[in-house]
Amino acid sequence: MSQSRAAIILAAGQGTRMKSRTVKVLHHVGGRAMLDWTVDLARQCGADTVVTVYGAHSPAVKTAAEGLGTQTALQDPPLGTGHAVLAAREALAGQTGQAIILYADTPLITADTVARVFAALDEGASVAVLGFEPDDPAAYGRLILAPDGTLDRIVEFKDADEEERAVRLVNSGVLAAPAPLLLDLLGRVGNDNANGEYYLTDVVGLARAQGLTARVVTASAEEVLGVNSRADLAEAEAAFQARKRQAMMAGGVTLVAPETVFFAHDTEIAADVVIEPHVVFGSGVRIESDAVIRAFSRLEGVTVGAGAEVGPHAALQPGADVPPGGKTGKDVNT
Repeated sequence: MSQSRAAIILAAGQGTRMKSRTVKVLHHVGGRAMLDWTVDLARQCGADTVVTVYGAHSPAVKTAAEGLGTQTALQDPPLGTGHAVLAAREALAGQTGQAIILYADTPLITADTVARVFAALDEGASVAVLGFEPDDPAAYGRLILAPDGTLDRIVEFKDADEEERAVRLVNSGVLAAPAPLLLDLLGRVGNDNANGEYYLTDVVGLARAQGLTARVVTASAEEVLGVNSRADLAEAEAAFQARKRQAMMAGGVTLVAPETVFFAHDTEIAADVVIEPHVVFGSGVRIESDAVIRAFSRLEGVTVGAGAEVGPHAALQPGADVPPGGKTGKDVNT
């Protein structure tokens, strides 16, 4: 990577469908707030400037974002995604490199996918958009391609005609462009649409009108899942767990009944560990090689040494480390 990068994380949504006193983006997936996932993603993709855009209704997001070391920008009132990005304009002043828009309620996007978005810019696109093909395109914005396969425009569902709504390739919301170009295009976005909002997506049409190229990078529908409800949160958790289980087994861990084992985002397990059914890992657990975790155990904040045996029915709390070759008894609450 030869140039600077900035990430603007949009976290100003109301999240009313969560039916919660906790702000949506502070709900957890894999024992970690969704905002934390996105900030970490921004850093993994090389962003040296990270700005979190929050709403007036959610000072907790400002506090959490600043606690994670990001800058913050207030969007008030909420007038659409384009308006939200412009709220970060001051923090982006002087940025000459690339910028990417990420979302604090989309915790499953990988650094490899973001790298492909940036690669599209490196290969000559002026704007790169992350798209996907869901089973049901529903009310997503449609990605309309030009005959040469480049991206011609993004049409919001409410503004789409019947032919455009038949398109299955849809917009995830993730978009990247050189920072000066992004801010210039956003400054020219209007709100003449069904919602009266300033759409980030309009920058594609504006770029094309200048003779610039826009391209689509695709990801799986699961990876770009946005969390807007408790059902979505459960779906994201299930996807995270499935991904983590596969990674553990690929790394040499035996899961006797994979679907019954639950991990945290930071669970570390060495090769040749055996995990029996119905085991739950809270945050901060490290298991060294050749250990066995017996059925119906829960561990949090502990290190289990090489060759140790835990459980069954053990509940290990923070600090209750098990030494190499050690053993916890049945039904022990340590």
